[in-house]
Amino acid sequence: RVTDDRKDEAERCITIKSTGISLLFPASDYLPSETVLNVIDSPGHVDFSSEVTAALRASDGALVVVDCVEGVCVQTETVLRQALQESIKPVLVINKLDRFFLELKYNPEEIYQRLCR
Repeated sequence: RVTDDRKDEAERCITIKSTGISLLFPASDYLPSETVLNVIDSPGHVDFSSEVTAALRASDGALVVVDCVEGVCVQTETVLRQALQESIKPVLVINKLDRFFLELKYNPEEIYQRLCR
């Protein structure tokens, strides 16, 4: 919850205002020179779609994070449409995969079937 630094965001455990952070990666075998990655955390709720639009317009790419159990929500589809309209290439991240094993006790076939939906 690093980017949810407002009191109301911390209390509600949601992002309300887009927040940017910069990550500095030093040169290494994989990166020929020092690299800065600017990340914008934007809200996922439909009530804050203007924040998402503004964040997309300031971005070169988008990570769309989907909870593996909750699945794709209406707002997820809206954000994907917004990203494509802004010529942003989204990357899908399936989050919380451990819930399949630990919480729901799914076997590998059940997990595969769930992810195929």
